[in-house]
Amino acid sequence: MYIPLQLRLTLFYTVIIALALWFFGQTVYAQAEQRAYADLNTTLSSRAASVRLGKFLASPGTLPTVLPSVDGLGTGGVSIEVLSDKMSLLAATANNTNDFTNPTVDNLGSSPIPWDSQAARIALQQFDPLSNSPHGYYSTVTYQRQHIRVYTLANVDFGSVHIIQTARSEQDIEQSLANLRLLLLQGGTLAIIFALVGGWFLTWGVLFAVRRVTKTARSISTSRNFSQRVPTQTRFGKDELAVLATTFNEMLTNLEELYQHQERFVADASHELRAPITSIRCNLDLLTKAPDLPPAEAQAALQDARAEADRMGRLVNDLLTLTRSDASLASLQHEVSLTDGYRKIHRHGQIVDLDSLLLEAFRQYHPTKEQNTTESQQNGPRLLLQNITPTQVYGDADQLKQVIVALLDNALKYTPFEGSVSLALSTETDEAMVTVTDTGIGIAPEDIPHIFERFYRADRARSRERGGSGLGLAIVQSIVQQYHGSIEVESTPGKGSTFTVKLPLANS
Repeated sequence: MYIPLQLRLTLFYTVIIALALWFFGQTVYAQAEQRAYADLNTTLSSRAASVRLGKFLASPGTLPTVLPSVDGLGTGGVSIEVLSDKMSLLAATANNTNDFTNPTVDNLGSSPIPWDSQAARIALQQFDPLSNSPHGYYSTVTYQRQHIRVYTLANVDFGSVHIIQTARSEQDIEQSLANLRLLLLQGGTLAIIFALVGGWFLTWGVLFAVRRVTKTARSISTSRNFSQRVPTQTRFGKDELAVLATTFNEMLTNLEELYQHQERFVADASHELRAPITSIRCNLDLLTKAPDLPPAEAQAALQDARAEADRMGRLVNDLLTLTRSDASLASLQHEVSLTDGYRKIHRHGQIVDLDSLLLEAFRQYHPTKEQNTTESQQNGPRLLLQNITPTQVYGDADQLKQVIVALLDNALKYTPFEGSVSLALSTETDEAMVTVTDTGIGIAPEDIPHIFERFYRADRARSRERGGSGLGLAIVQSIVQQYHGSIEVESTPGKGSTFTVKLPLANS
């Protein structure tokens, strides 16, 4: 069942506020009720104490039938009765007609004598005349549909036991508490309504940025136009949602670059594969349509088709190598992102003697001693071996040798006959540095940022003549990055280039 997030957040905030208001209301109401009844009990007990300590109880037989106002006695709706141990009324506060036989509570008219006979009997039963320690009892009785609070106190004076009862109606307290309940209910209802409305508009404003992101993502999914962006400006300054929109735009930028790169890669790969396929097809058509072709021409057509097939095979192998390197590099980037903030990155691969690989590559390209000078000169530029420092790194020996061979092959390919190519290995801090320097044609400054792109050629005509596919340097960079390394290039047109591969040392 689909429930909008805006509605869920609004209801959640409203429920939280409602619970907080309910708890606050219960606390306020309980304290008000406790305070009101505590004040009533204090009033009743103080009136009883006034009667007990009054001068009119000083001697027997002098008790007046109508109690005078002693310490506010009889005021505030408090009715006072003085009873004998036989439950007969001895004195009471009078009503407006001064009829002490009808003590009133808030003008209730004639009232029972005593107010609470059960409490009076309990007071007599538990009263100890010897100690004469006053001990009062609070009770509540119902009279004429009103609750009456009664305080009962037993007392002895000159051998005579008296029961003092003070009573007051709880109507004013109940009315005040009812008004408080209504006020809390109305205030709570108004606060909940404000919470609903405010929460709805607040979540609408918060989720507006999310809706913009969703709308942009849906539009991109439909049109596949990665140039669209989410607005990041907000009325209330930068917040988490603005950061989300900025991050989303950065992701779109990366996706747009990858998408364009993929389109360019597919177009270049198709173009590169189309040429050998066309050449092979033309040669096969020639052999098919001209069966009486001279043997020399037929052999040349077959050799040309074989050469194009070999070039297409190399191109396919290079593409497979790049695909595997991309998969390994993606896993590496995910690993680094998971360990972001920590310097402990897993070094995958075996420990490889990098100096041994350089010597193998040097012997592979350097002519042997048995060859004469004329034959050596026909092999191309001179290959020089400079300082070699014994070095160990993590990686795969075949892949790292492929890096060295590709750089040497690229340097020899673009270096003239009278030039030279040097190979060196050194260490710096915690890195091994493989340097391949040539005195070739160099690279134009505008081409340097693109030479590691797939199928990119600084000079397409001469590259094709030299048999290049435009994937060599891309494969080199992919392998180097796979082992946490980097590659740099410095070049001056007409003077030569220097490629430097940096790899972490095995003991770092």
